[in-house]
Amino acid sequence: MLIETDLAGGPVRVDDLDRDSVLWFAEQAKAREAAAALAVLHATIRWCETNTVDDPKWAAGFGEVGGDLDCPEKIGGDGRPMVAAFSAEPLAAAMEISTTAALTLMADALELAHRLPRVMARVEALEVPVWRARSIAQATSSLLPEAAAYVDAEIAARAHRVGPVVLARLVETARARYDTDAHQEAEEAARESWDVTLTHAGARDGRWLGTSWMQITGDTATLTDLQDLVGRIAHDLLAAHPELSLARRRVLALQVIVDRARAHGDTPAPGRPYKAYLHLTATPEGDISSLGRVEDLGPATRAMIRGWLTGCRVTVTPVLDPDRGDPIDAHDPPEWMRELVIQRDQHCVFPDCRRPARRCDLDHISTWIDPAHGGPPGQTHPGNLASC
Repeated sequence: MLIETDLAGGPVRVDDLDRDSVLWFAEQAKAREAAAALAVLHATIRWCETNTVDDPKWAAGFGEVGGDLDCPEKIGGDGRPMVAAFSAEPLAAAMEISTTAALTLMADALELAHRLPRVMARVEALEVPVWRARSIAQATSSLLPEAAAYVDAEIAARAHRVGPVVLARLVETARARYDTDAHQEAEEAARESWDVTLTHAGARDGRWLGTSWMQITGDTATLTDLQDLVGRIAHDLLAAHPELSLARRRVLALQVIVDRARAHGDTPAPGRPYKAYLHLTATPEGDISSLGRVEDLGPATRAMIRGWLTGCRVTVTPVLDPDRGDPIDAHDPPEWMRELVIQRDQHCVFPDCRRPARRCDLDHISTWIDPAHGGPPGQTHPGNLASC
């Protein structure tokens, strides 16, 4: 016999419920679970409020050993109140969780209550589950207050469906936007890891077998160009080597590149046009902002973008008005409308979909009906299109 609890707290024989009643009961149980999670969050916020301290020396932190220990990761600060050292233990005991879990819950609660008010408002309305809001809080906890506020404003409306890739990209954009100098230093530090390494021994089961590994870490534009070149040569090799797989032909393409370089000596091959979508903002005075965005990758400093574009032919596309909504009767949108929707959505609108909008189709939100068969005019416009 299966026993559950009804809304009033009394026992219910779940195995006596019919098909529709089971779904109703499951829906109600899920709603109670969401409300209980919100109640735990409220209790945690209040617990933090009753255990605040002003001196970081006495603040709780991950890995704390003593109240006078300068813990590397403090709970609070930067727009959030700090809580007393060892205040997590009573909360952990009350909730029957580990001290680390209690510390994490306290940190997430403070982040939501004090630095993510828009997301918290949606949690209060039971529109965003607590677990998803906490994942946002953990992603923004290391940001400056201004950067956290930026993420809060950008993500609140879609917090109920935002995926980890989109969230990480937005957080990184905020981090770079409000601390561009630090982002540029990080770019420069990352260049120190650039290298090309070749490994021969133990390629398979401890044996060499004529197979080696090459690992390249370097400039994104250069490596993307190299990958594209390898792919084009591998395609051209299909006619001469139909028996080889695409992966084998990619490796053979590397030999073609080496042979061509040897044949030309030190003469560099002529440049080849390639396409990258870079977004830069100009001030009314004509100055370019110090930070731009590379589609599908993230923020990049002006210096890095300048380095990529040096010696290249650049095409500047017209500025799009995000409020433009001219409707048309045809099913397929014109190029300007497609580009506007891509810039607006940035990625597939389905929950947790990671595909960039530029690789998606544009579908009508309300089904398009051919005007020749009674469809109304102006069905195709940015508001009725979505990337998916």
